[in-house]
Amino acid sequence: MPARTVLAIQQLRALNQAAPTPGQLDITFTAADVANGNAFPFSGREVLLVQNADGAAAHHFTVSSVADGLGRTGDITAYTVALSGFSAIDANTLQGWLEGDGNIYLSGDNASIKFAVLRHS
Repeated sequence: MPARTVLAIQQLRALNQAAPTPGQLDITFTAADVANGNAFPFSGREVLLVQNADGAAAHHFTVSSVADGLGRTGDITAYTVALSGFSAIDANTLQGWLEGDGNIYLSGDNASIKFAVLRHS
């Protein structure tokens, strides 16, 4: 399989920081790489946002798991995002999700699925 397209991590700003300048609170979504899949570097402090930018049809995304200490897996398989809808996952645990290369693997069934990865401190 070709290399997955890596999603950029976007750092969340805390409320106790100085007033933001224009654009500092904006979130950038990236279209799913349907052919190769996507990945993001995983620290356990990420929130995954998923957008279905298609206003006419529902689409799906998958997050791949790895075997935990007991050999269990639990992929999030073909999760449906309603037309023009959003979904979110608090990716706060490494066990069962952290791939050997330090990433989480995910994919979308259509380029209308868009991902944004936010990291809190």
